Amino acid sequence: MSDGDERYDVLCYGTISMDNITRLDRLPNPRRDAVATFECNEVGGEALQVAIALARWGLRVLLAGNVIGTDWKGQLIERELARYESIDTRYIQSRPEIVTPFSRILVTPDGERSRIAYWFDDAPKVELTEAMMRQARLLSVDAYGHQERDRAAEVARALGRPVVSADAISPTYPLASLSDAIVISGAWLLANYPGVFEYDHALELQEHGAGAIIITDGPRPVLVVRPDGSPFGVEPYQIPDIVDTSGAGNMFKAGIIYGWLRPEWTLEYQVKFACAAAGLYCCRQRGDDPPPSLDEIAALMRVQPR
Repeated sequence: MSDGDERYDVLCYGTISMDNITRLDRLPNPRRDAVATFECNEVGGEALQVAIALARWGLRVLLAGNVIGTDWKGQLIERELARYESIDTRYIQSRPEIVTPFSRILVTPDGERSRIAYWFDDAPKVELTEAMMRQARLLSVDAYGHQERDRAAEVARALGRPVVSADAISPTYPLASLSDAIVISGAWLLANYPGVFEYDHALELQEHGAGAIIITDGPRPVLVVRPDGSPFGVEPYQIPDIVDTSGAGNMFKAGIIYGWLRPEWTLEYQVKFACAAAGLYCCRQRGDDPPPSLDEIAALMRVQPR
């Protein structure tokens, strides 16, 4: 640690919500119903899922983001967080008038998912302050909000803390220029910039101040563009029994952050670790299955070296 104020390894700031996972034999349409084969409720949101993964791997995490309700969804989140002593929840606010944001996620037999979002924009956000950021070594932040994300990154940068963001894909979006690393879903990038060349877009982000750009694409190679603009690819691990890809992007980002805090790891090794973590996460059978352990990730990396 660089100074005595840093009690936490990471401050995870952003979305705190609940997910309802429903596995179907197919997606429904007006002419044909779908049959549900499994349903569960679990914690969701980028900040919350990243925080749990990092805590599982032994890091100390400070968590903050949107306000949650005192409804049963908010109570589920609080119960799950109580399982992790290394996650500090002092800045998570709950109010009776707030409906806890949640996503309804429909998963088909190939593991792919479709998502319906509820109440995310209606939930107030807790502002990240300098006093909060001084306690952590690194800021993890998502782009799924408004200007409070930019302000959070500005606070971190002013204190000299690295910023790892998710899906800050607009070159003119302040969060992109304030990020030391951006993890981007290739599907999300193409949905917002149809026909874009990923490498060219990464270079444009870097022209506006972004650091390393890491673009995932499911089972296809990860494109990594170093801060100097030089690219390389990383093949994901072969996972034969994919059950559910929801949350895999958050697990991948958690892997990048875990590696970022290990200066002896190269960027390539960080990405390999993140690929292993995300791949194993897609094998979870039930919603209360924990993220993969460090031993499980290391075992996969030994069996399938890259």
